[in-house]
Amino acid sequence: MYRNIKPHYFSIDAIMAAQEKIQCSFIKKVEHVDFLDSINSDKDEESDSKIELPLWMVKVFLVGKSIQFDMPKAYNEIYRGVLTADANVVDLFKLCKHFYLFGKFLSQLEHREAYEVRRTLIQTFIDRFKQIMDWAQNIDDNQPCFNRLDCLERLIFNDARVAQQHLNTYLTEGSGQMEIAAMILNYRKRKIHESRVLE
Repeated sequence: MYRNIKPHYFSIDAIMAAQEKIQCSFIKKVEHVDFLDSINSDKDEESDSKIELPLWMVKVFLVGKSIQFDMPKAYNEIYRGVLTADANVVDLFKLCKHFYLFGKFLSQLEHREAYEVRRTLIQTFIDRFKQIMDWAQNIDDNQPCFNRLDCLERLIFNDARVAQQHLNTYLTEGSGQMEIAAMILNYRKRKIHESRVLE
């Protein structure tokens, strides 16, 4: 589901998700990277010192297998257990603003927990989707629950809210007079013309 999906180059959400920091450590000597961590610039990159790098940079170093990383807090084993137990009680926006998108990118990297992250993302979305739709359709003051949603869920919530408003308008006011489709009109004209030619 996730592996071969690439973000749109100009997607602001994808750019923001790729800026999320990941705690890493170098496992190979890499030249000219002291500027990445000015505090520990005197240390050898091969030591076990931790450094936080954005996701897009981690992907570059992973190509040369010169770095290893820990899953961010929102995706580690503890939080995966919380989400599995009851995803609806978690404030995803506070945990990670781009929870699904950032998680999707993480799950595409070579890591022993990547598969578990993918499973958690899918199950979390399934578990929370019903509640999001319920909030969008039935709660007038949506601000408290809206604040708990991550960026993707907020888009779904807004779309569901607009769809519900259109449905309510249709049920109360109707859709107006229905018109015959142009294709049907053209078909009838053609049949009339054919019948006249045959006569």
